[in-house]
Amino acid sequence: MRVGIIRYPGSNCDYDAQRYFGGFFIWHTETSFSVLNKLDLLVIPGGFAYGDRYYNKATEEYTISPGTMAINSPVTAVIREAAKRKIPILGICNGFQILTQLNLLPGKLLLNNTKKFICKNVKCVAYGENNEVVAETNMYIANSYGNYLKPLNKTVHNFLMYSENLPEYETAIAGVHNDDKTIFGMMPHPERNNNDFKEVLYKIIFGEIKDSQLIFKRKINELMNSEHISYKTTKKYLKRLHTRGPWVIQGPGENAGIVDIGDGWCIALRIESHNHPTYINPFEGAATGVGGILRDIFTMGARPFAILDFLRFGTDDHSENLLKRTIDGISYYGNCVGVANVGGDLYKDESYNKNPLVNVGCLGILRKEEIIYGNARREDDLLIYVGSKTGNEGIGGAAMASQSFTNNIDMNKLQDNVQKSDPFLEKLLLEACREIAENVGCVSGMQDMGAGGLLCASLEVVLRGRELTGKNFGCDIELNKVPTKYNMEPCNILISESQERMLIVSPPENKEKIFEIFDKWELEYSVIGRINTSGEYKVYNDKEILYREKITNFKDIEDDTYVADEEGELNFVEAKEKVKEMERWSVYDSTVGNRTLKGPDKPGSYSIIDIYENNKKLYLSWGESMDECYNIMKQFNNVKPLCVVNCLNFGHPKDSMNDFSHTINNMATRCVELNIPVVGGNVSLYNSTDGKSIRPTPILLMMGISI
Repeated sequence: MRVGIIRYPGSNCDYDAQRYFGGFFIWHTETSFSVLNKLDLLVIPGGFAYGDRYYNKATEEYTISPGTMAINSPVTAVIREAAKRKIPILGICNGFQILTQLNLLPGKLLLNNTKKFICKNVKCVAYGENNEVVAETNMYIANSYGNYLKPLNKTVHNFLMYSENLPEYETAIAGVHNDDKTIFGMMPHPERNNNDFKEVLYKIIFGEIKDSQLIFKRKINELMNSEHISYKTTKKYLKRLHTRGPWVIQGPGENAGIVDIGDGWCIALRIESHNHPTYINPFEGAATGVGGILRDIFTMGARPFAILDFLRFGTDDHSENLLKRTIDGISYYGNCVGVANVGGDLYKDESYNKNPLVNVGCLGILRKEEIIYGNARREDDLLIYVGSKTGNEGIGGAAMASQSFTNNIDMNKLQDNVQKSDPFLEKLLLEACREIAENVGCVSGMQDMGAGGLLCASLEVVLRGRELTGKNFGCDIELNKVPTKYNMEPCNILISESQERMLIVSPPENKEKIFEIFDKWELEYSVIGRINTSGEYKVYNDKEILYREKITNFKDIEDDTYVADEEGELNFVEAKEKVKEMERWSVYDSTVGNRTLKGPDKPGSYSIIDIYENNKKLYLSWGESMDECYNIMKQFNNVKPLCVVNCLNFGHPKDSMNDFSHTINNMATRCVELNIPVVGGNVSLYNSTDGKSIRPTPILLMMGISI
């Protein structure tokens, strides 16, 4: 959107306005109407234009008369021409004063009743069509002449009001517009620490949001600031963990951890949660949880051979119904793809009545030379989309997973936040990605489109590529080339969390080989972007740029709103009931792949997997602490524990951070003592409803190898 900002001598809110609205300055001596060409909005900012003075020369005597000098300014002709052309004009504070002095808005702005300058934060109410309240927000006023006097015998159109009468002013009117709704004046300063109001303001002025940059920025910021994506509350604690060992090829920070098991073979492993989606839609929530963890594994180039599910459910009838549908979803997806479900556990406790937990672990095998990392490597690398068409499923899923529930929540409205599953398509995608891995060097990188969709997938490969190469990587994304199920809002294409999709990063000279593989597996694909060295993230739709941002502005976020009191009280309690009903697990295919030596059909919190590639056996144990896992593992002879992955499920951070910090400290200490590194994990906070949090529930999965 093209915005012009009038700048007078003495203006002190000009740069604030430019940072807020973007755009360019128009100096007060400007007389050419050419500055109005293709202009979408003309802004007259606040802040003592001409110092509120009326003078012949700035160095000579003056009188205080806000706005008077502006009337005689050469740029007034430009303002009047903009009004004639019905280009929207917005005056803020002193800019509002100028518009009244020019008789472009009705009324007058007089000296405050207190006869003093006032600066304070006040609550305002914004009105749209038919005097409907469209927003309530707080903004700063900062003025001496903010006392609005309505004209006699003339209708005043208010679009902004103070929520209560202020002693400084005669009326509660904070903003007005003309009869044609093209000229707007407001006394509060939206540009002062109130980005939330910009969208509302644009809707009032334009009737719809014209600024695609604003639309994208708001939605992207919401996603990137979500706990689910940013780990803003917990990352400071996670840094304490022991993550290295001679056999660790990849630790936390990639799609999956990778460890060396000898003879050129490696195991990729990861564990993830899908808690909130399962409560909303247990079948799809659980099924897509399995799909997501499988993609994390074959994104690294590995062939998944085992999944495990760790379930925590409530004790009421509704929880039992949720549990049955959850098991159906896990069974449906894993069985169709053909990956054995080799273990897991189920506990019931009242604290999970409104917040069930579904954690899924997965392991895959690959040769060391087949490892594919999620990064770009060079300028002109292509970004190739492959898999399911994009739809509106899962939009806002990451943000939803970063919030607590309430008892009066409308589950129907949240259904769109839950993705839909297609395990058959996942199977085709898996096989195609494995062929790519077997063609060593065919791609620069590969990334699953999970939380945050194409946005996060493309950002991750760029950010990792910058760290790997030191180059100023950026990328261009072309939304019109993304395969979609139907017409979609452009930003929704970028942030959709539709399942069974991958982003391939490929040198241009290898694309035909990659396309040949995708054609073999009957997969839809498209080149939707390219890596460059602009240092910018740019989004296009049919060559029209919709969004651009410097990569350096996508910063790591840390939030200290909730911090642990290391001496504070802990809330650890044991779950009431461990369920040992073996028949529940008979719906899982636990032996497909012919590797399962000990699976869920036999008692015990462990599994044994045949690695026939190098004539070794993998041992898996699980529990809610390092000691619980290790005590099981040490029962076996000639087994070396190699690593652990964790899924840390906690309630609202306001009452969970003591427990979280304690869990991390204990894990870090025991990992160092036992020389068992953490190679990956997941954090799930906000498992709470109406202020009641779940019991602290860390889930650990330990892996060992026969020696």
